[in-house]
Amino acid sequence: LRPKSKGYAIEARVNAERVRLDGEGNLSFRPNPGAIAEAEFPERDDVEVISIAAPGKSISPYYDSMVAQVIAHAEDRDAAIDKLADALSQVRITGICTNIPLLLRVLADPVFRQGEYDTNFLPEFLRRTDAASLMEEIAANAGAGPSAFDRDSIAIDGSDELKVPSPAAAIFYTTPSPSEPEFVSVGDKVTVETTLCQLEAMKIFTPLSLKDFNGDAALYDPELEYEITRINMSNGQQVNAGDLLFVVKPLPSINLGRMT
Repeated sequence: LRPKSKGYAIEARVNAERVRLDGEGNLSFRPNPGAIAEAEFPERDDVEVISIAAPGKSISPYYDSMVAQVIAHAEDRDAAIDKLADALSQVRITGICTNIPLLLRVLADPVFRQGEYDTNFLPEFLRRTDAASLMEEIAANAGAGPSAFDRDSIAIDGSDELKVPSPAAAIFYTTPSPSEPEFVSVGDKVTVETTLCQLEAMKIFTPLSLKDFNGDAALYDPELEYEITRINMSNGQQVNAGDLLFVVKPLPSINLGRMT
């Protein structure tokens, strides 16, 4: 007997991920472990949700970043895409970043809708999407992260020194590898471009520098040098979002030799 078609099903995997621009200006996704504040999914007979997400649930930096699967079934592909997009638009997860804004953009994309694409679809899609608005949408429901800090939160009372907090739950590494020297030591002078450490979450290593905290407002003035006055964590230590990693001291204004 030949199998009979029962329609079309499509699945989206909701991952705990944040997005940033890499050194070449390309969008780069990284795991965003942390504590979930809210988790709401649509309850529908025509949509299946498989999820570990719940209020108060912590997404560990040690495992895969997927937190939910949302599966829609319909008579044909277009109807299944529409149903999945509608279901994803009803999902609410706060406290961590997720890739739902990206999933919704892909589901609405004409190239994807036409079904004529290959394995290069995603990088090509990311090159033609509005990167700034995508990053803003993904960061909108996040908990502590670079965009969540302000000048008051990094200031140390009674001192001109500044805190450098952890933007996410991760493993803190002071060296690129056990055989290489530390990124920085107490007393070193650095710029906002200097790599201070690496944070590892779900087997992905992300370098951290002061410039990663600078969004619309520059928390760390890019025209200044900074002295490392304290390293608060040990190599290989687990850190949570907001934990104090470093203390830095702004130095008198200098000419960093930037070309314009």
